[in-house]
Order: sequence, then C-alpha cells, then structure tokens
Amino acid sequence: MAALPGASRRGVDLARMGNKGARFGLAVSCGIILVLIALASLAVLVTGGVPNPLAHLYYIPILYAAARHGWKGGLSAAIASGLVVGVWMPAPKTATGNENVLDWGVRLALFVVVALVASWLAHQRPQPLELLIRDMVLGRGLRAAVRHRRLRVHYQPLVDLADGRVIGVEALCRWNDSRQRPVAPDVFIPAAERTGAISMVGREVLRIATEQSEQWANDHGDGMTMSVNVSPLELSHPDFLDGLKALVGEAKLRRYTLCVEITETAIISDPHGALVTLSALREMGALIALDDFGTGHSSLAYLAGLPIDIIKIDQSFVATVDTDPTSRALVNAVVRIASALGATTIAEGIERPSQLRVLKELGCDIGQGYFLGRPAEAADVNWAVRTLA
Repeated sequence: MAALPGASRRGVDLARMGNKGARFGLAVSCGIILVLIALASLAVLVTGGVPNPLAHLYYIPILYAAARHGWKGGLSAAIASGLVVGVWMPAPKTATGNENVLDWGVRLALFVVVALVASWLAHQRPQPLELLIRDMVLGRGLRAAVRHRRLRVHYQPLVDLADGRVIGVEALCRWNDSRQRPVAPDVFIPAAERTGAISMVGREVLRIATEQSEQWANDHGDGMTMSVNVSPLELSHPDFLDGLKALVGEAKLRRYTLCVEITETAIISDPHGALVTLSALREMGALIALDDFGTGHSSLAYLAGLPIDIIKIDQSFVATVDTDPTSRALVNAVVRIASALGATTIAEGIERPSQLRVLKELGCDIGQGYFLGRPAEAADVNWAVRTLA
C-alpha cells in the first residue's frame, strides 16, 4: 500500500528503536546496565568461571559496548562473547599455576574481541531480535486496531487525463498506534505480512472501502471505481475469495466497481494459483490492476496469460519522464503494449505539470499523484474536475 511521506518521517520511533526521542530515561538506563552486568556474569559462568582478579575484566567490554552502541550492542556483546568463548576455548580444569593464568588471559582476549565485534555489528545493521520485537509489537497493535475498528482509510483520486474527471479512487490504509502516533504504511504493512496479520488488515480495508463505495454510489450515482491493494499473502489465503464475495454482496456493488491491485510478486510466487484466483475475481466482476509495473520481474507473459485490465506505471519512471529520455521511452513502450492488449494505463506519482504534459502526449489514460489530488478521508475527497491544460 502506498506510503504517506509525512507519516513516514513522524512518529515512527516504534519502528526505530534507536531514535533519540525514544531513548530510555536515566533510571531505566541504569537498570539496563545492571542487566548487562548480570549477562556478563552469566557469560563468565558459561565460559567456566574465572579467577577472582580476572573476573571483573569481563565486565569492561560489555559496559563499553553498551556505552558505545546502546543496549543492542551490550546485549549482543554479552551473548556472543560468552557463547563463542565457551565453545571454542573451554575453561581450564583448575585456576592455579602460570600456565592456567596464561590460558585465562588468552580466553579473556578472545572474549574482548568477540564482544567488540558483536557490538559493532549490532550497531551497523538491524538484528533479528530487534526486528522480531518490533514486528511482535506492530502485529499485536494491528490486530487490536482491527478488532476495535481503529484502522482508517484515505482515498486518492484517479483522474482521467483526457478530460480531468475523477473516475475513481485508490484506498490507502492508515494507522495510528496506541499513543496516536502515525505509523508509516511501508513500516506496518511488511510487519503485518511477516506476523500473519495482513489477512485481518486487508479484510478490514476491503470492508471499509466497499462500504464507502456503496455510500458514494447512493450519494453520487454509480460509475466510480474503488481500487484496493491486495498483498500476495492475502491473494493466496483460502478464505480470500469467499470473504471478498460476501463484502461485495453486502455492499451491493455493481460489476467493475471494485478494482483489485496486485503486484508482480503475487504472480511470480504461484503463477497457476494466481491465474485461478484472478479468473475467479474477474467472474465476480472485479477489475484487475497490475501495480508497480516495471519494478520487479516484469514479463509480457504475465500480460498475455493473465486477465489484467489495468497496468499501473511505477512512479520511479514517472518521476523523470519529463527530464530523462530513457524514462520517457520506457513509459511510451508500456503505454503502447497496454493499448495493444486492450488494457488501461495509470501513471502513479504525478507531482509536476511537466510530468502531466508528457504523460498526456504519450497517451497515458489515467493519472494519480499529489499534483492531481492528495490522499484524504472520505468526506474530504475533492471530486471537482481538474484543469489539465
């Protein structure tokens, strides 16, 4: 689902645990240091115990890692160094004699090296533990939001480039966490997919979108397209088709009112399953749009072998269509292929009049982007005809 740029820069400290604005207070920091010291002690025990004079030296790299790279560095240093040294260099049987003291010195040196390397790696890239914790928090929050109906949907206009009419909207999921901080879609959607919450989220977005489409049909008449993104995991879920059919029936939507947007990933992962599902959607009266065309493993075989009604040209090509001859040539090729196959083209990410002018010259059918209309709540959607001259 498309991301809201403003939201992606605000309030996402839930997804960025190292954010300065979300650092622990002094008391909590002291508590973490104590925990790290305890972990260091545990690491010492794992490695077999050390003579008293050397035991305290094991704390130094752990505390340094925590001070240098935060709690992730300290935790990684304690666990990695304790396990690695314990496995690679078992503790001596006794702690007396010069030879054993030398052994302890070598083990301590290895402990320090492993601790510092582990803490540096923890600082350089996200760790599986951090990602797991973040996903668990986001997944639980999303499930609660679905249960209590706290997910919101904004709608971005789709504009006919021939006459400036708004012919439909794309439904975009929005979510504020329990503290009412906006979480960017490019953060919570992948987390929902990894935690299995995506089916609940997708079903809720479809429910909201179909109900809103019914309301607009009653208020303004039929003819508006409601476009909704569906993830590969949703598309392959055994209950997806039955659930969607029930929602469409409850909302009494006319055929070709609902447009299901899929990505190339959904096709690549299971081509046969995708064909079966998309064919069933077509029989149900839904339009099928191939989203972000050109960014993945694009193949003409998809267009020829699948019931695709709409091709959405990715905004990475639209961004430079007015300045880069290569982008212009690629967009022109997509428009011509779509026209030959009887498919409609939608250009995403239109932000400048010059982009709009070039896209019209190339024969693109529909436009979408901030220049034509920003995502808004249902009551604030601008249905006015755009001036495209």
